[in-house]
Amino acid sequence: MRVVGLVGVGSGGGWQELGAAEVGRRLGLAAGVVERLSSVCGVGGPEVVLPSDEGVGRLCGRLGIERVDRDSLLDARPDAVRQPELWWVLSCSYRLLLAQMGQRRRGNPAWAALPDETGSVGRHLFVWAFLAVVPHVRDYHATIGLSDDESWDSLLALGEELALSRRLTGRAGLDATWGLPMVFTGVGFRLGRLAFEREPRRTDGDANDFLRAGESALNTHVPASGEPLSEAACDASFGRAAEVVEQFAEKVVGFACHSWLMDTQLAEYLPASSNIMRFQRRFSRFGERVEADWAPLEHVFHRRYDGPRVPASLLDELPQRTTLERAIVSHLRRDGHWYNQTGWIRIVAR
Repeated sequence: MRVVGLVGVGSGGGWQELGAAEVGRRLGLAAGVVERLSSVCGVGGPEVVLPSDEGVGRLCGRLGIERVDRDSLLDARPDAVRQPELWWVLSCSYRLLLAQMGQRRRGNPAWAALPDETGSVGRHLFVWAFLAVVPHVRDYHATIGLSDDESWDSLLALGEELALSRRLTGRAGLDATWGLPMVFTGVGFRLGRLAFEREPRRTDGDANDFLRAGESALNTHVPASGEPLSEAACDASFGRAAEVVEQFAEKVVGFACHSWLMDTQLAEYLPASSNIMRFQRRFSRFGERVEADWAPLEHVFHRRYDGPRVPASLLDELPQRTTLERAIVSHLRRDGHWYNQTGWIRIVAR
């Protein structure tokens, strides 16, 4: 495969001399990506410093990055001289993370995957940006009262997403990523069994029957790793989150969870005593129902399919070991669909 960006300084100057439009043209980047990065990448900004191979090894241990992903990462170390266009993207991505530290901006579009022509270096480029910003996000975690263990636990999301992406695509590195920029700007963090993500304040234009203008909520996520989703573990996570939000400038009044785990159809298949149903019953209001057959396929079976109807041939390949696995497949075989829904919990004043 041809790798874009192998242009020496003598063939067009160093990465600092490149303009956003030129980088976008050479790499085939979408206009929105170029616009987002060019807003922070100018002369005189902070320079990205990558950890040594030894430092990467230590970080991989703390971030839960598996050996196969670590080895691929080290083989894909970017070089400012040989790959100036990719280094421009790396530098701008690093600066963007610093600029958005602790800020939950409205929209927060996903970081699109770089074109296939950028090769393994392109697929690992954002991983290098995340590693470079680790000291800064850990400092920020301390300012909002996260413990050292909570800080490192939050950053385990990188190792988990690398492993999931490899299993889904058969390739090392990252595809498009939405959650990791949140984690590495301190907006997303893990507290025990659950992870949370700050939401921007609601305005008059986007208030709803749960959040009034000026109020905010924490989005709730259930990481794939960790202990069972027990009531005690969830109580501890929600309780700790209610303590952490007291450090925030915005008025956080509750929790939201937009997930296939909120699909009320699960009650037709799972026992009321199951951990998933106990978790779902914590949330009192439900809305924003969006068809998402892909969600349980990806999160439970580590398979990817984005078509309008999951084919029977794929369903035949899926394991049927647990009640949940059987429920997902049985429902799809009956021409049903699974949905992402949004549930809400109000924080009880203490």
